[in-house]
Amino acid sequence: MDSRKGDSSSSAHLSSGSAPAASQYITPSSTPEHDFWTAAGLGSSKAQTGPSFPKHSSETTPQDFGNGDSLFEFDEPDGPDYSSSIADSIRGHVYECGLRYHAYHAGKYAYPNDETEQSREEIKHTMSVMLCDGRYFFAPVEEALEKGGQVLDLGTGTGIWPTQLAESYPDAVITGVDLSPIQPSFVPENVRFYVDDFEDEWVDPVNKYDYIHLRFALHTLKDRNSLMQRVMRHLKPGGYFEIQEIDVSNPSCDDHTLTPDTPYAARDALKLLGAGLQAMGADISAIQKTSQEMREAGFENVTEITKKLPLGLWPADQKLRLCGLFWRTSIMDGMTGLCSRPFQAAGLTPTEIESFLVEVRKAVMDGSIHTYFPFITVYGRKPLGG
Repeated sequence: MDSRKGDSSSSAHLSSGSAPAASQYITPSSTPEHDFWTAAGLGSSKAQTGPSFPKHSSETTPQDFGNGDSLFEFDEPDGPDYSSSIADSIRGHVYECGLRYHAYHAGKYAYPNDETEQSREEIKHTMSVMLCDGRYFFAPVEEALEKGGQVLDLGTGTGIWPTQLAESYPDAVITGVDLSPIQPSFVPENVRFYVDDFEDEWVDPVNKYDYIHLRFALHTLKDRNSLMQRVMRHLKPGGYFEIQEIDVSNPSCDDHTLTPDTPYAARDALKLLGAGLQAMGADISAIQKTSQEMREAGFENVTEITKKLPLGLWPADQKLRLCGLFWRTSIMDGMTGLCSRPFQAAGLTPTEIESFLVEVRKAVMDGSIHTYFPFITVYGRKPLGG
């Protein structure tokens, strides 16, 4: 089987099948459905035919993996008993402080994989596509995708990005990789998912992929330089690597409603988040270094695009206002999960975390402070002679 790393017996393949329409949607849980669109200044939710919320994929409960109906396929060098034990370890979960995390390579990723986190990530997906004017990518790979190119999505999460991309490019072959088995059971025929750690070595042939995509996970990686070299090896000559990330290392403001001297608990929380991620071996400001790291790895035509992502409803522009609402909802819904492991790594107890987050929530909801975050996309091309 086509695995992502050397130990193929510990990598699970999530099968594909026919897909329901991707236009199944949810409304963020922190804003009641009846007033969500009104809060954004867009009228009644029932009247909306524009941007929608993707429906989160169902959780992988034990009944989803009954005998004879497993979503996973395994190499079985040591027989079915060995394969079964690997399957159990991969689709299992770890619980900490009331939150659910991946069990495969447990502790590697800082954030949960439970239903709240899945919904939050899909809200961020909708927000991202909207902020980028409907674009799923910026690298010039459209022609390659139309011709049946190979795409790899690193840290695919719920799989919403490859699933929606597959509907636009039915001839492309799109593979998603993640530590958590939280992808949908039924996807387009040209999509497949693997449970694996993309920071390990891959056994894919070199020069395989036309396009490799990484979104919202760069700041959790332990060794970015090794990943750059790995991506370079497995891209085809002329193929592209694209990274998209929200730089949350420090909130920005253009109108002096937030100054360096303004008390702002959300900024304090982000500093603590950065300290916690650093203690876990990661870098909250990694995206600031990406363009240079791509060039040092040998990529050419490196391009960086920055957009402003507002927090909250303060923008006058309707699109930015809605993106700001999505972003605020994503933070409010997932705040405990976002902070739990990193804050504990920074030395706080669970009780201290919850006490601190009371003030952070107030700050996030404070519409008098007009803050935003850089939403950064960086892409580069593997040299044609590479």
